[in-house]
Amino acid sequence: MSKYKIIVKLESNCMLGSGEGWGSVIDADIIFDSVGLPYLPARRLKGCLRESAKEVVEMMEYAGIGKFESKIIDEIFGSSGDTNGAAAVFNNLYLPNYKDIHDWCKWAFQECSDAISSEAVINSFTDVKQQTSIDNKGIADDKSLRTFRFLKKGVEFEGVVDIKKEDEKTIALLALACLNLRYIGTMRNRGYGKVSCRLEAGEKNLSQNYIEQIEREAI
Repeated sequence: MSKYKIIVKLESNCMLGSGEGWGSVIDADIIFDSVGLPYLPARRLKGCLRESAKEVVEMMEYAGIGKFESKIIDEIFGSSGDTNGAAAVFNNLYLPNYKDIHDWCKWAFQECSDAISSEAVINSFTDVKQQTSIDNKGIADDKSLRTFRFLKKGVEFEGVVDIKKEDEKTIALLALACLNLRYIGTMRNRGYGKVSCRLEAGEKNLSQNYIEQIEREAI
């Protein structure tokens, strides 16, 4: 089994929703851990990359580049009833140096509880916005006011994807799916959730390497 790194950077504010609120203050909140550090869940990442990989395969078929067969999607990401399992095993993506930051926060909560809290940690990565619905007369509905929390532009996540069945096409498609990934989260039609993503092996940017290879082959 080989390990590769996936890096996702927020190029805009992002509503990476948890599906829950924060007491009576926040109607729609983001996902964060026990000390308030945000992260990108493996299942969410896998779903986004699966859709991105489908787009890559379709774009190449449309362009007449027969690099991948459609069945490779299920081989990489798995399918219902498949007893062999997926070739790629995704993990949560966390902030760079996550473990050190997490351990420091736990220590600070115990030793400096009057100065720092999980809410303060959350606030350092997020902002809060309110919105309301407008009726067909252009008047705000006074019962529709909602408060939501979002991640700030510039936050970066990283983590490992384990490849159980490694071959050139598996790595190539995963690298291109990362490069093709443009949005995650909700409220995309309002400008939220734009990202850049890449797959790395050591110091090599595989996403960039593979797209350059395809461009050379197409000339």
